[in-house]
Amino acid sequence: MQNLLNYTIKSVFFTYGFLSFILFMKCLLESSNNSSIFLISSIVSFIVGYFYSLLFSNSNLKTKSLISTIFFSWLLLILISSIPFFSLIKILDFNKIIFISTSYLTTTGFNLNFFNSLKEYDSLTIWISIIQLLGGFYSILTFILFFLVLFNKHDKLVLFNKGLIVRFYIYYFLLFIFYILIINFFTNDFFNSFLIASAIMSTGGAVGENGHLLDFYFSESSFLIIYSFLIFLTIFILPIFLYIHNNNILKVYYFKILKRSLFLFIILALFFIILIKFSILNFQENIFIFLSLLTTTGLMPNNASNLLVLQKLYPLFFIFLLLLVTGSFSGSSSGGLKIDRVSILFIKIKEELIKLTLRHKIYGVELIKKGSNQKELNSLYALIALGIFIIIFGVLFLSLSGKSLFDSFVLAIAALTNTGDGFLHLNNVDLIDNSNLILILNFLMICGRFEFIGYLLIFQKLTLKN
Repeated sequence: MQNLLNYTIKSVFFTYGFLSFILFMKCLLESSNNSSIFLISSIVSFIVGYFYSLLFSNSNLKTKSLISTIFFSWLLLILISSIPFFSLIKILDFNKIIFISTSYLTTTGFNLNFFNSLKEYDSLTIWISIIQLLGGFYSILTFILFFLVLFNKHDKLVLFNKGLIVRFYIYYFLLFIFYILIINFFTNDFFNSFLIASAIMSTGGAVGENGHLLDFYFSESSFLIIYSFLIFLTIFILPIFLYIHNNNILKVYYFKILKRSLFLFIILALFFIILIKFSILNFQENIFIFLSLLTTTGLMPNNASNLLVLQKLYPLFFIFLLLLVTGSFSGSSSGGLKIDRVSILFIKIKEELIKLTLRHKIYGVELIKKGSNQKELNSLYALIALGIFIIIFGVLFLSLSGKSLFDSFVLAIAALTNTGDGFLHLNNVDLIDNSNLILILNFLMICGRFEFIGYLLIFQKLTLKN
C-alpha cells in the first residue's frame, strides 16, 4: 500500500513537472521573458517527485499517516504551483501568491482581481488552468487513496494497483481532451475552449481575465447547454471509470446512493423550479447556474453581471446556499458536503424519529446494508458539529478582518465549498485585500478538500461491521 501511495503522489509531481516543461518550451519558442520561471517550476517538481518516497515513507500506513501525507502533499503542490506567479512579484506579494495558488489548486478560484495583469501573459493564464485541472485530478486521487486504505481488505470489486492509476491518468486526460474538442467544435476558439474545459472539468471555475464570469460571446444559449451537459458529466467522472472496470460497482455502491438520495433529488428539482420562477434569465442560463452551483464550479453567464439580474437573484440566497452545501457525489472533483453524505443525515434523522414514535418496535434503517447503532450516530453528529464549528470560526475571524457578518458568512461558505468567486458574485461580495482574511481563507479552502474523510470513516464503520 505504501508503494502505491508513493507511486500515485510521485506521479502527480512528475505530471506537474512535465506540464511546466511544456509551458517552458512554449515560452521559449515565443521568446517570452518569463520562460525561466516555468523551467524552475519543472525542475522543482521533478526533484520533489524523485525524493518524495524519502520524505514520506511509512511502512505501517494507517488513516492518520495517510491524512498527514496527503496534507503535506497539498502544501508542496501549492508551493510548486506558486513558483510561476513570482514573475508578478511587483504586483502580488508572497501572501497573495500563496493565496491564489491555494485557491486554484483547491479548485476554489478566488483571484484578488489581478487578472488584468495576465493580459500580456497567456502562459500564466494557461498555468492557472493547469493548476485547476491537476487540483481536480488530485482531489479524485486522494478520495481513491482514502477509500483504498479504509476498504482494501474488504472490497474486491475493483483491484487498486499501479495499473489502475495509470489507466485513470489516461482516462482523465482523454476526457479533458474530449471536453476541449466538444467546446471548440461549437465556439471555434481553441484557446478559450481549453480554459473553459479546465474550469468545468476541475470545477475550478476560473476562465481567464474575467474570473468566474464568461465572456458575452461564450455565454450564448447554445453554448450554455453544452457547458451544462459537461458540468453534469463531471459528477460521474469516477463512477464511469469504475464502471468500465467492473459494472457491479454501480449495484453495490452507486445505485444505493441514488436510492438513498431520491428525496434530495426531489428537493433539488423544486429548487430549480423556484429558480426559474423568480429569475429573469432564460432557461439555458438558469440551468447553467443551477448545475454550476450544485457542482460548486461557480461559473456564471455574462448576463449575471447585470445589476438588475443580481437584484432578482438576491432572494434566492438560501436556495443557492443549499445547492453549495449539498454539492455533488463523493469522488467528484467538486467541493460541497455531497449529496450522498446529506442523504445519510436524512436517513439517520428518519431512524431517530421512528425510534421516538415507535419505541415498542424499533425499525432498522438500511443505511448501507443493515442498521447502525448510537455510536455511529454520535460520530455523524460529531462531524456535523465540527463542520458548523469551522463555519462559525471562519465567520468570526473574517468579521474581525473588517467584513460584515453576512459577507463573512458568504466568504466562509465560498471557501469551504470551493465555489469561490461565483458565489461571491451572486451576493455582490468583494474579496478585499487583507492579509488576515487571506490567511483564514487559505485554511478554509484546504479544510474544504478534506471534508470527505469523515464520511468515509462512517461509511467504513457501517459497511465493515456487516
